[in-house]
Amino acid sequence: MKNCMRITATFALLLFHFGVHSQASGDTLLKGFLTPPNAAKPRVWWHWMNGNITKDGIAKDLHWMSRSGIGGFQNFDASLGTPQVVEKRLSFMTPGWKDAFQFTTKLADSLHLEMAIAGSPGWSESGGPWVKPEDGMKKIVWSETIVPEGKTFNGVLPAPPSATGTFQNISTKAGAGLSETTTELPMFHKDIAVIAYKIPTADIVLAKLKPVVTSSRGHFDLAQLTDGDVGATNLLPTDSSGYAWIQFEFDKPQTIKAITIVGGGDRGPFGLNGDLKETRSLEASDDGDNFKRVCFVPAGNVLQQTILVPVTTAKFFRLTFKDPPTPFSLASLIGVGGAVKPPAGTDIAEIVLHTAILINRFEEKAAFAPATDLFANQTPASEDVILQTDIIDLSAKMTTDGTLNWTPPSPGNWKIIRFGYSLIGINNHPASPEATGLEVDKLDPVAVKKYFENYLDQYKSATNGLMGNKGGLQYMVTDSWEAGAQNWTGNMPQEFKKRRGYDLLLWMPVLTGHIVKSTEASEQFLWDFRKTLSELVVAYHYDQLTTILQQRGMKRYSESHESGRALIADGMDVKRTAAVPMSAMWTPGVINGGVQTAYKLDIRESASVAHIYGQNLVAAESLTAFGIGGSAWSYSPENLKPTADLELASGLNRFVIHTSVHQPTDKIPGLGLGPFGQWFNRNETWAEQ
Repeated sequence: MKNCMRITATFALLLFHFGVHSQASGDTLLKGFLTPPNAAKPRVWWHWMNGNITKDGIAKDLHWMSRSGIGGFQNFDASLGTPQVVEKRLSFMTPGWKDAFQFTTKLADSLHLEMAIAGSPGWSESGGPWVKPEDGMKKIVWSETIVPEGKTFNGVLPAPPSATGTFQNISTKAGAGLSETTTELPMFHKDIAVIAYKIPTADIVLAKLKPVVTSSRGHFDLAQLTDGDVGATNLLPTDSSGYAWIQFEFDKPQTIKAITIVGGGDRGPFGLNGDLKETRSLEASDDGDNFKRVCFVPAGNVLQQTILVPVTTAKFFRLTFKDPPTPFSLASLIGVGGAVKPPAGTDIAEIVLHTAILINRFEEKAAFAPATDLFANQTPASEDVILQTDIIDLSAKMTTDGTLNWTPPSPGNWKIIRFGYSLIGINNHPASPEATGLEVDKLDPVAVKKYFENYLDQYKSATNGLMGNKGGLQYMVTDSWEAGAQNWTGNMPQEFKKRRGYDLLLWMPVLTGHIVKSTEASEQFLWDFRKTLSELVVAYHYDQLTTILQQRGMKRYSESHESGRALIADGMDVKRTAAVPMSAMWTPGVINGGVQTAYKLDIRESASVAHIYGQNLVAAESLTAFGIGGSAWSYSPENLKPTADLELASGLNRFVIHTSVHQPTDKIPGLGLGPFGQWFNRNETWAEQ
């Protein structure tokens, strides 16, 4: 009670001060504080969930927003395991849905509520069923053929993997992640180039060393572990101790400098399976009985990891695996797809021991996934390099059916790499099945323009033209990037040459982990490669979106990374032409472990953008919660205020509360966004306060 009296007395003194001070200036400050302008009011994310939409609910939601001091809403059409609670679903962009959206637009306009839509159905990022396979996000793929010394190759080069997925022939599962589509995966693939190079003397194919492969349990052999088929796995069961191993025994000691592994490294969504630092390790022995740990093999951001190890000479090498944690699944958490069973062991696709130095963690450096610590994992100087004079472009010599007739120009073993590209296969999510399709190629200006023009034309129809300069729909918001990593587009060689000033193709062996010229030169090329990808996504996705919106009298809010490195791009560049640079801050909980440092940095980044590029607003997806363990519907101003204060102290001046899900009926407590909150809507107990 004493604390309450002190707070009340302090507030009274402040009001007295404001009153006395502001009388001389027309009471502007006090009046603005008591009746803030619309620009100072918070916005909300307003999710329409899986067609559960009614005009009655829309009217009640918007009138509540207006009278409770909310300045506007950002509409997302989404689905996250949402049950049907209305008599008739209104599917995305059907006549009934458009009728409801036009009703929304007119009412919002009359209530002077700022209105925005997301960049796609769902919340990430820019995709839908109207995106054709050739316009989807793409990745590099390749196949390798070794030409032994003194031989001629005359035959058909193996085609690069055409699988739709994140890496080589690792396939994306239909309906995986937060998407609810169960349709077959689209397919699209093309050749890029055929590059040959002379293999460094130290780089010996593991099969030539003929190690004997054994394991604690299961069935593994050298061919299966080194065939390059990263999509086919065998189970390595664990024993009662929770450990298992696969061993390579050589007839004489061999020196190993790097390993490539596919298995036991899946960190799961948001990294919630843990960092897995101690689940895998490399051990060595001279007698097969007494092993010493060489190093742990940490998980990366790609299912295949190539890492350098302390250079070790031994007769026995063993990869040990601790039972991985039970996979964390958002789908199972929200009741889609059933419970996740604890693993019976570790699925292993590939284990390759390398006798030469390779690019450390090349998979991430080649932009198959974003990563934050690449500069701490540079490749040391090495003599195991490919000479630039020993690299040849054979693209013109391969026929359309993949046939090549070629004799290497000098002695030694040679490798031919046939490069191509295929789809990543990620969809916009979490959207209703009718609104789910491929994410558009963010590096292709033509594909991006087609996507947004189509999308905005759909909303022009849904609003009956009440958008842009005519009022109604004024903004688009692009949420934090969850579209994965894209490292190729059809015009990539030309874009690279234009931006970096040299040819890309003869450096492409570096994208498969091999060192060209020197480690310094190869790491520099990888930097240039990622820099080019970054510039393309900024120019062709974000900056072009600003121009497209301006032509329709609209503007954009934009997030970028949120709490880590989400895409291969500079977060400040992503936001530089946004009308409102945006960020995010979650309430402390399971995902962020109560540590909000990364979110402070995200808001400070947006504040920096506003200072540098002249915007006067800094927004953030605010107060996001992860409602497991009984935390749903349990928030109030009291326990939300510390997070709100931290946002303000970090540079925010516009809250966008996540989330205020549309309530189609008066049933309480109402619909939510799966495990994600706030649960801030007209049914909340303190909604009118």
